[in-house]
Amino acid sequence: MMKKVLIIGASGGIGSKVASILSKDYTVIGTYFKHPEKIEALPHIKSIHLDLQDKNSIKKLRDEIGDNIYAVINCAGVVDFEGNDIENDFAIWEKTIAINLSGNYYVAKILQDKLQENGRFIMISSTDSYFGGSITASYAASKSGVNSLTKSLSLLFSDKKIRVNSIAPGWVLTPMTEANGTEFLDKVAEINPLKRNAIPEDVSKLISFLLSDQADYINGQVISLEGGYTNQDPTLLLEEEGK
Repeated sequence: MMKKVLIIGASGGIGSKVASILSKDYTVIGTYFKHPEKIEALPHIKSIHLDLQDKNSIKKLRDEIGDNIYAVINCAGVVDFEGNDIENDFAIWEKTIAINLSGNYYVAKILQDKLQENGRFIMISSTDSYFGGSITASYAASKSGVNSLTKSLSLLFSDKKIRVNSIAPGWVLTPMTEANGTEFLDKVAEINPLKRNAIPEDVSKLISFLLSDQADYINGQVISLEGGYTNQDPTLLLEEEGK
């Protein structure tokens, strides 16, 4: 019998690929917020509506997922640019923290008894968590919070030996990042040591590994997945150009 995994945000650019790949080896339940058709297009995956900003929605999810599950993988997230007006910035902050950070905490607490012994809880952080952002302060702060939460949840779940880890991708080619335009993304790829941006399959492969017995002793870690993107101070690139 295949293990059951819950993929939150399975309708997104990363989540849909993760759901598609994992469905070959696991029984997959995928959640969506706005676009159920993106999950329904994937065979053998049950879809459930979820609003991470609503604790009652998470409680309803708990009742709908059925028997105990092996893993929770949260691929849902939002990013909005601040700097237009102060009230809009406050609204962005509240929404971003609610979905990217608080949502993970609520899911962990509400679904805690549904996770089976030696299970997995995987979150998506970001390389933005290592830096600040004048117009993405809420996003950077939310992902930094995920990094800290990773360690806290690994302690919270220690009675059932559930491994809690997060993945911090750099630039991944999804509809969200592709809105920046090809010219911009080409420049980002050029400064990466591997001369390319990530694709959703890169994230999916790491998640598959973290779900496997090969990752049995990895717990409470934030794993960067960015091809070496953060290996160099970007100001040094300006120095090199001047040589």
